[in-house]
Amino acid sequence: MFPKGGWELDETIEEAAERETFEEAGVAGVIDRERLGKWCYKGKTNGIPHEGYMYPLFVTDQSETWPEKNTRIRTWMKVDEARASNMPPWMKQALEALLVRLQNPLLMTWKVTQ
Repeated sequence: MFPKGGWELDETIEEAAERETFEEAGVAGVIDRERLGKWCYKGKTNGIPHEGYMYPLFVTDQSETWPEKNTRIRTWMKVDEARASNMPPWMKQALEALLVRLQNPLLMTWKVTQ
């Protein structure tokens, strides 16, 4: 899951990541305080360059309804399926960064949020 979107003036980048994740996929959980990295990508509709900050999220809740359910499809897949999928290169780089992080649990710094 690689949600994208801006953040509001009254929220942190981490809070924006949690909000976007719920809005786009209907999942919530515990976010890692350390981001995986920053990637640059071009918007699909206008081609404008954007910066994306990626955070791992340990999913603890999956809703049957969410704000963008009518425009988005939530699909869970295995790592090999994700690697073989048609996702943009920056998403594949974020996936590989996550896999490196998961191989060393000491790098995970889960932050419990309410």
